[in-house]
Amino acid sequence: MKRWQKIGLWMGGSLLTLLIVLPLLSPVVFSDDTERGAIRHYLYEQGHPYQSYSALLDRRMVDPEYGRMYDVLWYDHDSETGMTPTICYSKKQDHHYTVSCGTGP
Repeated sequence: MKRWQKIGLWMGGSLLTLLIVLPLLSPVVFSDDTERGAIRHYLYEQGHPYQSYSALLDRRMVDPEYGRMYDVLWYDHDSETGMTPTICYSKKQDHHYTVSCGTGP
């Protein structure tokens, strides 16, 4: 094989391996120990393992009752519109964060 073919095969194999391994690593990488990790773990639990990596999290205000508010923009393949802007609140309870999400007003 030529050099460029070997490089292409290695890069393709690495990309394929990464795409297979990412959903398996989500529970390990994203835990309820941090605010952002809790939101990404919530997306993973809702059945969106790849979107938990690609979601854009924008930190907003802090509400004393609900916790810190995040604007979350991610692609929901189950939705009719596709792009799903979501508002999530992440609040610390004991030693982990709890998340509540919705589409907003």
